[in-house]
Amino acid sequence: MINIGICDDNQTHREELARLASKALFRYDDVKFCYYDSGDAVIQEIESGDLDCELLFLDIQMPGRDGLRTASYIREHLVDVDIIFVTVSTEHVFDGYTYQAFSYLLKPLNEQRLTEELDRYMRLKEKGMECLHVQISGRRVPIFLNRVKYFATEGRKLVARQRGEDDIAFYAKMNDLQETLRDEDFLRCHQSYLVNAKYVDAYSRRELEVGGDIIPIARRYVEAVRERFDGQKTGGIGNGVQK
Repeated sequence: MINIGICDDNQTHREELARLASKALFRYDDVKFCYYDSGDAVIQEIESGDLDCELLFLDIQMPGRDGLRTASYIREHLVDVDIIFVTVSTEHVFDGYTYQAFSYLLKPLNEQRLTEELDRYMRLKEKGMECLHVQISGRRVPIFLNRVKYFATEGRKLVARQRGEDDIAFYAKMNDLQETLRDEDFLRCHQSYLVNAKYVDAYSRRELEVGGDIIPIARRYVEAVRERFDGQKTGGIGNGVQK
């Protein structure tokens, strides 16, 4: 899931940007948008701890707190969000450097230019992702760990079940993979499953719900699962409560 914020005082512009960004990012992942009609609305989300976006499209020319003052607040408070300025003029292009903006787009938006910049953004983002390399038919294939919901044993192979991507099957032992990923947020819940904790939506003593799939918990792993998730998840399998 790619979380994107759009801050623009014009609703039509917000909706058009969301439409074009969804189209550009379709091949990467699902996109969730948060909309803001002012810089003050963004700052309120930051101060309440509710800002949930990794990339923020920020209109520069807005009534009240404009995009530059909003960006200044974001950088002064070390908020971890990338910024793309959107504006009708090249007047503030060099302010992009001042506020460490990823890019600077002009209105009316050019779809090709937006797509190119979002492609560049995703490529750079993926370079920074934790990655597992496996051998498949003599080729070295990368598996981006943030896309993997879980690894499962199928015969002599392991299969990486990915969010929004095809499965990747490769030869390896689950115990060896668990050791390789010991410093990542993966949890062994069964002899045949190693799950990515960030995709666990709910759990009971017998099973996990992982990105829409139900994964069994073996008795020997029940305590480890409970310790990992007690107090962090509020939902449960089937009846809406933890068991």
